[in-house]
Amino acid sequence: MAGQECSEALDRLFEYIDDELPADEVHRIGEHLKTCPPCEAEHQIKEKIKELTSHAGGERAPDQLRERVLASLRAVREDG
Repeated sequence: MAGQECSEALDRLFEYIDDELPADEVHRIGEHLKTCPPCEAEHQIKEKIKELTSHAGGERAPDQLRERVLASLRAVREDG
């Protein structure tokens, strides 16, 4: 797994963490994380973000805000 598969896995990490994906996607991303240290590191970061933000009442962010945050994270990853 490389390149495109990393990009797809990273783009879906919050959905993966939030259990919002079909079982086959969860399995595919989980297998990728087991074999890709950079993606697993990003997974750990996003898990920590979720943990820190869950103390804000446990409510899900509005979809529009969530999309802006995800777009910002993708832009940072692409620039780095």
